[in-house]
Amino acid sequence: MPTPHDHKTAVIPDTDLSAPIKPDEGTLQTRARTSLAIERTFLAAERTLMAWLRTALSMISFGFTLAKFFEYVESQKGAPIVGHFGATWSPRAVGTAMVVIGTVALLVAVVQHKRRVNALRREGLLPQWNLAYWVGIAVAALGAFALGTLVLD
Repeated sequence: MPTPHDHKTAVIPDTDLSAPIKPDEGTLQTRARTSLAIERTFLAAERTLMAWLRTALSMISFGFTLAKFFEYVESQKGAPIVGHFGATWSPRAVGTAMVVIGTVALLVAVVQHKRRVNALRREGLLPQWNLAYWVGIAVAALGAFALGTLVLD
């Protein structure tokens, strides 16, 4: 019967502890899948920002065009446009509201996109140039310019 003193001593082979440990194949595949998932998530966030960009650009351009078109019609007619039941329509107000909504929506979408990208960078997304972000900022500036034109004109 073995006694507690009869145990075998484990022999640890000489290894270089300063050498980096090579990850196994499963770990490498997991890292590759994770990095690809992060990249797909970034691309999805970029597509979402581009969708907001299209929506905001449509609202800004339609609002500006609406306001300027009815301003032209009123100047040709020489009187305000009167709708059903004698209501006077203010196309300038409607157009300005659309420009404001489009510009604000785009600014919120750009801020939200930036926050998502920062969260993905903390998860390992490599820094890269983000075209949709900069185009969004440029279109938001365009919306602010259109708004200024409508308000100051």
